Amino acid sequence: MEDKPAKNLSGEKIERLNPKEVLCTEQHPDAELIEISVKMRKTPGVFTNVVKTLYERRVKLFSGFHTVSREGDTVLIGAFIDISNSDAQARDIVKYLESIEGVLEVNFSEKGFNGLMIDNLHFPLLVSGERSFTFRVETFGRIVESLYEKFGTGAAVVLYQMGVSAGEDKVKNVLNKHRMSKLDVLKLILAERTAKGWCIAEVVDFNSEGATLIVGELFECLPFKGKKGEAFSQFFRGYLAGVFEHVLNTSVSVVEAECIAKGDPACKFIVKARR
Repeated sequence: MEDKPAKNLSGEKIERLNPKEVLCTEQHPDAELIEISVKMRKTPGVFTNVVKTLYERRVKLFSGFHTVSREGDTVLIGAFIDISNSDAQARDIVKYLESIEGVLEVNFSEKGFNGLMIDNLHFPLLVSGERSFTFRVETFGRIVESLYEKFGTGAAVVLYQMGVSAGEDKVKNVLNKHRMSKLDVLKLILAERTAKGWCIAEVVDFNSEGATLIVGELFECLPFKGKKGEAFSQFFRGYLAGVFEHVLNTSVSVVEAECIAKGDPACKFIVKARR
């Protein structure tokens, strides 16, 4: 059976999504890795000259990032690079980069753990300008399991209420920043869930009485894929409740009708207004 093509929230076909790697670690046994962090003015040619300089020094670029400041006047790049084939040492490469007009600051690190390099030049982690942190999906799954072991069915209530609070906070934040229709508010929030790695959510039905959503790869249920006898989402179900209560201006019920934890191909949530 062929996979159905992916679609965005407007129903338009898109290419299959590729994973997004956040700069954190790098390990290559045959490489001489260092980490660099280069801050430069956002003026034409500076970024090109930085890349050209690394190329001319026979530096191999591994993982990295490129970010324009919120003010729009500077650019920051961070990367793990391999200098094993270069004709220069780490400090020499830093000097070459510092000599480029428009480069404001260059930092580097050779600190590793038996060949494993960990980013120690960039902190805090920001997502859309907001202070953030990451969990492995498996770690979150173990936390949920521990909650159920300690508190039984009470864990479901805790997770649900956590989700409600998070959803309410998010929708209030969006409504304060943007003027848009209720459906567009919902689409923006769900699109951001994809960008932040939560899931791939699609609204298949929406009106003043509720909505139906198909949610793929939901982080909350992934650790339990095919292992449960019933729908398992509590946090995200609560999150949707918190969002929809503000979008529809009324209390709502949210039911997870299908769930990957019990073997369904995706999680399906049905939202109904209580009027």
